Amino acid sequence: MKNMKTQMIVKISCLLLMLLGNLLVSCTKYDTPLSIEEGNGAGESRLNINRYALWINIEGAGGGDLVKNAFPNEGVVKELLPHSRYAWSGLEMEHADNTSYTPVEEHAIACASMITGNMPIRHGISDDMYISEQYYDPNTLESIKEYPGFFQYIVDYDKSISTLAVTPWKNQNKKLFSQAKRIVTTSTDEETLNTALTQIGTEDNRVTYLSFRSVLDAAKQGGWQPSNTAYVDAMHKMDSYIGQLIDAVKARPNYYYEDWLIVITSNHGGKADGTYGGMSLEERNMFGIFYYEHLSKPLEMNSGLIEDQVMRFDKKFQGEVVDSITRTPDLKDIKTMRQIYSLDSLDGGMTVEYIMAARPAESRSYVTHSHNQTKVMTKGKWTMRIEHDTSKGYNASPIGYFFEWGNYSDGTWTQQTAGFLNPMIHTATTTVKVTNSEGYTKDEKVEEKLDNWGNLVPGYTKKNYMRKGNIEVYSYYDGMKKLASTKVSTMDRASSDYIDNANLVLKGEMYNTCRYFLEIRIWNRALTEAEVKEYSNKLKLTEADPLYKDLIGYWQFYKDKEGEEKYLKDDSLVVNQVKTVMKRVRRNGVEQMEELSTEPLRLRKPIVQNGKTYYTHIDKEDISYMTLLNTLSQTVESKGRLMDSTLPVPAILEWIGASLPLETTNKNNASAFRTSKLDAVSYTWNSLLNRSVWTQTVLGDYASDLEWRDRE
Repeated sequence: MKNMKTQMIVKISCLLLMLLGNLLVSCTKYDTPLSIEEGNGAGESRLNINRYALWINIEGAGGGDLVKNAFPNEGVVKELLPHSRYAWSGLEMEHADNTSYTPVEEHAIACASMITGNMPIRHGISDDMYISEQYYDPNTLESIKEYPGFFQYIVDYDKSISTLAVTPWKNQNKKLFSQAKRIVTTSTDEETLNTALTQIGTEDNRVTYLSFRSVLDAAKQGGWQPSNTAYVDAMHKMDSYIGQLIDAVKARPNYYYEDWLIVITSNHGGKADGTYGGMSLEERNMFGIFYYEHLSKPLEMNSGLIEDQVMRFDKKFQGEVVDSITRTPDLKDIKTMRQIYSLDSLDGGMTVEYIMAARPAESRSYVTHSHNQTKVMTKGKWTMRIEHDTSKGYNASPIGYFFEWGNYSDGTWTQQTAGFLNPMIHTATTTVKVTNSEGYTKDEKVEEKLDNWGNLVPGYTKKNYMRKGNIEVYSYYDGMKKLASTKVSTMDRASSDYIDNANLVLKGEMYNTCRYFLEIRIWNRALTEAEVKEYSNKLKLTEADPLYKDLIGYWQFYKDKEGEEKYLKDDSLVVNQVKTVMKRVRRNGVEQMEELSTEPLRLRKPIVQNGKTYYTHIDKEDISYMTLLNTLSQTVESKGRLMDSTLPVPAILEWIGASLPLETTNKNNASAFRTSKLDAVSYTWNSLLNRSVWTQTVLGDYASDLEWRDRE
């Protein structure tokens, strides 16, 4: 017994000495508990430090200055900003087919977008019954897709994680939160608050979702406007509620050993007259705050929108730029033949680029089972298309092929590069350069033969006109070169192959319900890697831009302001912003440079007559537009991700360490591949981990901030 007491005294003395040493050397207010340093003993160890998420959604609070000014200046929410990534303005994702919607109470479509992490065209929910409209397309052999509430992904990741959902919406709880460990339907915000405070203090829920409705009720009665005192009062009360919730979190016995992400959002706004549910900017406006107590680099995220609304390019549309020497009956007004976008006219160099935001197919998948090698834009000798690696089954990458049937490309589409097809705006660029080009004559001996009458036709020597040289083709996505090393191919082909007697066609065969093309640009030389990176995120180029003088084709798909024809003319003609180009032509056997007027892109739609399909012009009523988030890659990197209704879910899932949820297109098809089940997510293939990983999520790089205990 005496020995045991002696040992205990020694142990206690050692512990006291260690504690004293820490007090003497520490320059911080709190010291790291021994259990953290040692990794054993009573209490939690370093291995047991978990991440928690508390998501507070203020139904219908809106965004912008309305919300910013409604929170008290000395209140809780604004005190969180020095340790937050936040955006006062954002956008609810657009409704499927831009349909109108009038909510009864909650905005069910906006709620579903937030809780599933998907835009409406994917989650398929259109009313407060929260039943997803299922669609099966036998032409694509796609299986029916389900996009559940985000708690399902937590269960799929780790069934042991405890979760809580507290909302005033009975059907929402039943349909979208069925996978939460505990679900509570409340009748008042006070009940929601008290339920949450009790649960935070007594249970260990790793993820908690709370929905408060009093702000929405106040805005419905007096409108979304600063003069609505009931709205402002409700926002002040919410500020107090948020303070109580954070205090409850920090009062948890093991709070030191927990890393909490506090997410505060709205899911939509409304108009001054109290209406909501539509697609106006006021009705779509929202905000988001992502707070972590130890976040060292606060950031007010990008709040920019695309300046003009962008044309919604329906899958049945196709666009055509006349660039052929062959006249067609309905284009008799064109007096001079083109071939402007042919390599024989460009001294062996050009750059082709499009900027596009994709939307899912009616089967909800961004990529259908037969989607590989889908042409986006094509001409006779070259094409821009989307390709995939079916061996791994992941990702979608843009690539350009020149002298298409000869397959001159950078040859890197099998690299795992990027998830190109998602709602974000992406840029695809291909440069081609022909060097050391030399023409020569190749003799070909034709053997004698018998004709159809049995007569002997003597042999002869045929002269073939050839051209040889080197060709360099590189593809880029979002300004990033897909191939790091130099790729130069030797080319030796008929001179006629350089002549591209075909029109430039913007294809409608991607099987997407819609796409938003922002711009298409063609330069008369191969841009350098630095130039591609700089310009891939620039919109609305002007003559002040150094590279503007090299443009030979520039089409912008924006909505004209009233009374202007800057972008669209005569309902169906997308204006070429470059009015004239210099082209080498042959007149009376003599080559000379001439200035030619450029052609617009002609929007066409298919009609069927007598069993045959013809394309005809599009009327103005066939065209719709949408305001888009500025989610260009470099904008996101420099200014942060713009808030939208699909963003909180991937941020929370990544925070707690859940794997990226993926879906597989037709599993029985050899060409099936996998894409993200969440919108607003960029991802890439990690060859070391042998799986897709999160990239460019809202929180950015915060790894060092999680090591705060080591610095105490």
